[in-house]
Amino acid sequence: MARIIVFITCSIHTTVIGPSNQRVELQIRTWDMHNIAEFGVAAHTLYKDGVKVDGKDPVTNAYQTLRKTIAQLAEGLNPEEFLEHTKLELFFDQVFCFTPKGRIIALPKGATPIDFAYAVHTDIGNTCVGCKINGKIMPVITELQNGDEVEIIRSKAQTPPAAWESVVVTGKARAAIRRATREAIRKQYSGLGMRILERTFERAQKQYSRDFLVTALPRLSRDSVDDVLADVGRGELASLDVLRAVYPDFKDERVNHVPTKLEEGWFGLKAGAGMLFQVPGARGKDKAKRAEGSAIPIRGVGGDLPVRFSPQGGAVPGDRIVGIITAGEGITIYPIQSSELKQFDDQPDRWLDVRWDIEAGNGERFPARLRLLAINEPGSLATIAEVMAHNDANIENLTMQRTAPDFMEMVFDIEVWDLSHLTRISRQLAAKPEVSKVERIVG
Repeated sequence: MARIIVFITCSIHTTVIGPSNQRVELQIRTWDMHNIAEFGVAAHTLYKDGVKVDGKDPVTNAYQTLRKTIAQLAEGLNPEEFLEHTKLELFFDQVFCFTPKGRIIALPKGATPIDFAYAVHTDIGNTCVGCKINGKIMPVITELQNGDEVEIIRSKAQTPPAAWESVVVTGKARAAIRRATREAIRKQYSGLGMRILERTFERAQKQYSRDFLVTALPRLSRDSVDDVLADVGRGELASLDVLRAVYPDFKDERVNHVPTKLEEGWFGLKAGAGMLFQVPGARGKDKAKRAEGSAIPIRGVGGDLPVRFSPQGGAVPGDRIVGIITAGEGITIYPIQSSELKQFDDQPDRWLDVRWDIEAGNGERFPARLRLLAINEPGSLATIAEVMAHNDANIENLTMQRTAPDFMEMVFDIEVWDLSHLTRISRQLAAKPEVSKVERIVG
């Protein structure tokens, strides 16, 4: 007599033991049951075959893909990111690479060492600065192949570049890079906000402390001190509002100060209620030292502050400069003679004292714009370009417009070391017979 064992999963399984103890397994399914059994999360081909993977029980291993998908959902910030990452993982073939200790890392086809680093650990990906593939130093954007041994070179000072997001193919790496980029930007704004608040409290002759900010959080409607600093740095929270929240009895008494004839560097605001600003560094020696301590030092766009330069002409070391804080953008640096500053005349709270903090020979270039009126004849542009190349200036952009039959107006966006470098280029260009006029555009 045959014994029948029946249990229900996504099929009705029936095992029949016949003559000579021969076993025959029968599965009874509807089409819906078949689709769930073969393609659903309960698919258990490994279980049926009795195969173990990496020494683990096949039933546990069958849910590896589901666990990985849940982990990606936790990494993502919204459903759109989750869908994007899941599609990437599901429709790529895999490559298998090794760590130096022999650990196998499975990655989608087309993955790079950056994906490999994040697959090992998020901290390894965030501190990755280079890699060795099979013992050779290779670019981090190299496409990995099956069997590659990958060693990640790390640095604690590294922050993953935002451009990596367009290079990686795994969802985990992409989400981690986005998160690290946001944190780095937030850190920059927090640093800027702290400097702005320190200067504001100093001018009000009030003591600044993070502990004081903690007590003012309810009045500022912020959850943490870092939120306050970041919002001040982004221009979304006025520094005077923070000062008043910490010191409710503070009164902003602005006294009109008329400089003596011996004081230089003062400029007025058309709609600034009679206020006068003084260019940092334009005062007497003793006063300049005090001003230098309160002004925010500006190195360039690659520093630790969210700084950009005026789109109309920029600024170079040697220029007298002021900073305008813009919500969500940080500081924009303008030369003091820029006509664009007129639009901020009635917003004195957005003006910041800034100063250059550039070391000689630091190798950083700064944007400047020149307008040339040149004779429209063959070789004129080549002569101008030769002067700039001889003086080691980098041409970023060029626009040309014919103003008369014999003349052409050219506007050059160039990068120079400092004001003396720019002045030397301008003088040499003006000395050329092909050039009728040279002037700098500052907005």
